[in-house]
This record gives sequence, structure tokens and C-alpha cells, in this order.
Amino acid sequence: MKRKIIFGSLLAVFLMMMLPSVPAVEYNTTVEANESRILDELKVKIQSIDIKSFKEELKDDPALPQCFAIAYAIIALVIIFVILGVLGAIGGIVGLILSVIISIIVGVLGAIGAIVVLIIRIVIALITGSIVIIGKVVSLILSIIVTMMGKLFNLFVVTIGVILDIIRLIYDAIFPGFSSAA
Repeated sequence: MKRKIIFGSLLAVFLMMMLPSVPAVEYNTTVEANESRILDELKVKIQSIDIKSFKEELKDDPALPQCFAIAYAIIALVIIFVILGVLGAIGGIVGLILSVIISIIVGVLGAIGAIVVLIIRIVIALITGSIVIIGKVVSLILSIIVTMMGKLFNLFVVTIGVILDIIRLIYDAIFPGFSSAA
């Protein structure tokens, strides 16, 4: 029983696989037969063509200018597509060149801006440095002046003290009985 089921299943699968190939074989046979018939007819017509009469038929055929018009239209479309392609390529190249030029200009302007900022920073540093140096110099001069004034005042006070001592000594020498120390 199992053999019959397996054999039947395999036969069914084989038939299902072969079923689409039957129309394909029929189609190929029909195509080959039609091709050979059409080629034979074409050979006969080509051999039987009289070129002079064919030219005469073409002169009288009103559809012929339309054929040429279609051919010319196709040629014109091809030429337009070529021209548009060339113009598109030129536009792309011009756009690329312009973007490179603009990026160079922006880069140069950025570099100039950086240099200007650097110069301004240097000038500001020089000015602030100069102010600091001037402040230190003024501070040094003022400290020297204050120190000298202090020394001069101290010298003045000491000198006055010495003069007073000399005056007291003279007074004691002139008036020995009166003591200035009292």
C-alpha cells in the first residue's frame, strides 16, 4: 500500500512539473514554424522587389514624409538630449568651479579675519602691558620719592634736633647756672 501511495505521489508531482512545459514546447514549435514561414516569405518578397517600381511607389506614398518626420523628430530628440547632457555637464563643472572659488574666498577671508583678530589681541596685550609697565614705573618713582621724602624729613628732624642740642649747649655755656635740662 505504501508503495502505491509513494509512487502515486511521485507521479502526481512529476505530472505537475511537466504540465507547464507542454505549452512551452508547443509555443517553441509554433514560433519555429512561424519564423521559418515568415523568413521564406520575406526572401521571396525581397527577391521579387523591383527597385524602380519601389521608388515610384515611394514617390507616390503620402505616408513617406511622416516616416521621415518621425525619423527627424527622433534625431532632433537625440540631439536635444545630447545638448542638454553637455549643458548639464558644463553647469555641473561651472558649479564645482564656483564652489571651489567661493570656498577659497571664504578661506582667505577667514584667514584675514584671524590675522586681524591676532593683531588686535597683540595690540591690546601691548597696551595693557604698557599700562602695567607704566604703572610699575610710576609706583617705583612714587616709592622712591616717598622714601626720599621720609629720609629728608627724618634728616630735617634730626638736623633740628642737632641744632636744638647745639643751641642748648651754647645756652648752657653762656648761662652755666641755668640748666635747660630742668
